Amino acid sequence: MGSRGSNPLKLYNVLNKKPPDIIFLVGDIIDGWLLKKRFYWTKEATDIIRKLLAYSNKGTKIIYITGNHDDFLRSYSPVKFGNIEIVDEYEWKGYLISHGDKYDGVVQLKWLGVIGGYGYEIAIMIDRFLKKIGYKVSLSKFAKDNVKQAVKFISNFENQLAYQALQRGLKGVICGHIHNPEIKTITIKKKKIEYLNCGDWIENNSYIVYKKNKFRLCFISDEI
Repeated sequence: MGSRGSNPLKLYNVLNKKPPDIIFLVGDIIDGWLLKKRFYWTKEATDIIRKLLAYSNKGTKIIYITGNHDDFLRSYSPVKFGNIEIVDEYEWKGYLISHGDKYDGVVQLKWLGVIGGYGYEIAIMIDRFLKKIGYKVSLSKFAKDNVKQAVKFISNFENQLAYQALQRGLKGVICGHIHNPEIKTITIKKKKIEYLNCGDWIENNSYIVYKKNKFRLCFISDEI
């Protein structure tokens, strides 16, 4: 929220289905980088905040995992008020839950990450204009994929996250950050680690549901 590329109404429609027992917000929920540059906020974004607060008042536990775009919250984490916790990372049911930016070599060069964030938002806006006039290309996806390939030698994001889970004696990791929704198994040092990426609410409109002891990757058209 705070980015013109986000889809808060679609997220609100998912949140509005039914109150879950626990909600994990896996970072970059509020785009502090862009809000510092210029203020952009929608009614739908406010509705999301209100819905989350209403759920917390009714007993839903909300864990807000900080990301690189909302890293201003890291000065206050960990902090808990009522059923809401703000943390940098969290362990739950044998899984490490982390936004993942701490293990991305590019984001560690923060100035480069900020520049990339502005460029990505511009690319998303161009994409939507192109779609309106009939073009199906995705400039944002092209830019993102090529930038990630260029820095692959610096940091293999997925393997690094799986390694972090292994080091902590956990069976898996849940993250976001790279906007690539996926559930798969990664082998690290002959150990199988489950890797889950919840994606984003910009291009993929994706999320992960935990039900009947199983994780499922969902998209906006799926039913919980």
